[in-house]
Amino acid sequence: MPAVWTLAVSIVLAAAGLAGFYALRATSWAVMTDELQVVRLAESIAGRLSPVPQIHGAYYGALSQLYPLLLAPFFGTLSAPSAETAAHVFNAVLLPSAAWPAFMLARAVTGSRGAALAAAVLTAFTPWLVLTSTLLTENAAYPAFVWAVFLCQRTVAAPSTRRDALALVGLLLAFFARTQLLVLAVALPLVVVLHELGFAGVRAGLRRTLLSHRLLVAVYALALAVAGVLLSVGSLGTIVGNYVVPFSGDLLPDGLWASAASHLVHVVVGCGVLPFVLTFAWVAVTLVRPERKETHAFAALCIVVVPLLTLEVASFDMRFTPNGFNQDRYLFYLAPLLAVGTTAALVSRRAFTAMSASAAAVFAVLAWLVLQLAAYDDDTIIFWASPAAAFHTALVTTAGWFQMPADLFIVLAAAIALAGALVLLSRAPAAALAAVTTAVGALGVVQALYVFERYADPVMTRAQKVALGRDWIDRAVPDGRSVALVPAPRDTADYWWETELWNKQADRVLRVNGGPTFTPFPADDVSIDFRHGLLRGPQPSDFLVLSGSERRFHPLELDRVADTKALQLVRVERPYRLDWATRGITPDGWTVAGRAATLRVYGHGSTGRRRVVVVLAASSRATLPFDFTLRGGGHEQSGWVDPGGARPPVRFSVCAPARGFVDLTLRTRGVVRIPDGRRVGLHLDRISSAAGGPCVPG
Repeated sequence: MPAVWTLAVSIVLAAAGLAGFYALRATSWAVMTDELQVVRLAESIAGRLSPVPQIHGAYYGALSQLYPLLLAPFFGTLSAPSAETAAHVFNAVLLPSAAWPAFMLARAVTGSRGAALAAAVLTAFTPWLVLTSTLLTENAAYPAFVWAVFLCQRTVAAPSTRRDALALVGLLLAFFARTQLLVLAVALPLVVVLHELGFAGVRAGLRRTLLSHRLLVAVYALALAVAGVLLSVGSLGTIVGNYVVPFSGDLLPDGLWASAASHLVHVVVGCGVLPFVLTFAWVAVTLVRPERKETHAFAALCIVVVPLLTLEVASFDMRFTPNGFNQDRYLFYLAPLLAVGTTAALVSRRAFTAMSASAAAVFAVLAWLVLQLAAYDDDTIIFWASPAAAFHTALVTTAGWFQMPADLFIVLAAAIALAGALVLLSRAPAAALAAVTTAVGALGVVQALYVFERYADPVMTRAQKVALGRDWIDRAVPDGRSVALVPAPRDTADYWWETELWNKQADRVLRVNGGPTFTPFPADDVSIDFRHGLLRGPQPSDFLVLSGSERRFHPLELDRVADTKALQLVRVERPYRLDWATRGITPDGWTVAGRAATLRVYGHGSTGRRRVVVVLAASSRATLPFDFTLRGGGHEQSGWVDPGGARPPVRFSVCAPARGFVDLTLRTRGVVRIPDGRRVGLHLDRISSAAGGPCVPG
């Protein structure tokens, strides 16, 4: 292998080593339900041997299937926790592998092996390397984006039917890596036209576009016709799947330009500022006075793709991100474009005066934006959403040493760096390339290490919610048996997220009486038949995971397989029969002021006594004890409950008829307002029912 190729591979492996150190430590998740979706899709692909997205046994319109497809071998052969570790290690190579197409792109644009290696370094070593600790589609989308840009640049610079076909393959790869990257398909025809106009007049340029890109023209014409038909019948989801919501509504909300500028500044600073300034200084000069078709084609790509992608991301974040938080992970695809543009600028043979003047103008605009936006006083840290923004705390601290605001510090530091780069470029061009690559690459490493150590690693190595171990269900249930999760209202979502994430066999979810499921995935809707003691609806599994806080009902158990305070794994018969059910209480177990609550115990074919235990508690906000009366089966018990404390269990022994039920009626006296504003009485902390022998007459 030639030495230059060996060096390119070494750059990828060096970045992989840095990311892999932390990836091997990760045992948790960062963002739900994004990571859970990836896992479920990977398991579906492995189990069904089909790339058609399916979750919980139903079609799910997540078209970003490239990453789940790549992870499917791990989740098809390993336990979920082991597959997660393998996936993180794979990420450590996958994301920085974008350096390889960046290397090839820079070599095609510049013809310089040194510039190609420099572009590989700047693509691999960025703060977004932290995303390797997560199971997010960005890990596959980053290299897919660069491959697509490389293939597009080739056909723009030197059109042929083969290159058009490869560019279309690249666009599909990017789209199925992340639906957001459909923007590349929008950009390509604009880039082709802009490039052809740069080398000919308007008339000749358009003619050359049609003649040189016949395959592209034909495919785009067909795609537009199909899209038009689908849009006319309201089937946008057929094209973009679940992305139909982001692609609808007001795509140009008020404040979009300011938001776009803020997003761009965050990514530009995360890339080290110099790459943006040098790239767009070079782009401006190249578009005005093109040298070679390869350079002009890439300049046209930059001038079209960068603003389009920035506006797309800003529009999405403004409409769907709480508090308008900038998620720079959606825009970090600019990093490889800036990496290649930087190296092109540093090895360009353009007149130094023109390049310097252009760089000064670009820097002036950028500095004005940075100072106007004052974007570095934000203390919101979400490392997986905005790795570059997570480094802002370090920038603010460093600026404090010099007793100046962070934005001013950034502008002054960037001005000094730019001046130094231009001086080197005028006197020692080869040294300028090495110096800028070393400085910007080192800054990328520092940012990645800072975010890994301070934010990512503590989150990704935290303890799990369930004490039984991550894959406690898969270890307790026979292989191949389906398990259905049955969340209760007002549960803590983390328990259900982790249970589903780490257990392959937890592959169904029941939504009871329209209650919550804590995920956006398909669920089986069931309802409580209070009269007959049944759960009506789909019956997908013999095993159910129940909430420890469930007070609406409890199924008749054949076996309790595992039990924690939060969750219970039970084996049941189908159809699902109920041991007991309640009415007149809130879904999370409070009695309602002035209303009697009913606890119904079912016989289900066997006449016998049932020992019922009810534990009651009063809110600590109550000022006086709460009186209660529990009546049923010919018996009655009365008592009271101290505020903030549970009384001894109330025990009842009742006779449940074989083909019917027996009701216990609970009445409470007193009202208290709990923190969420509701006015309630007593809380049913625990309800249990067990066989108590035959019924005794009288």
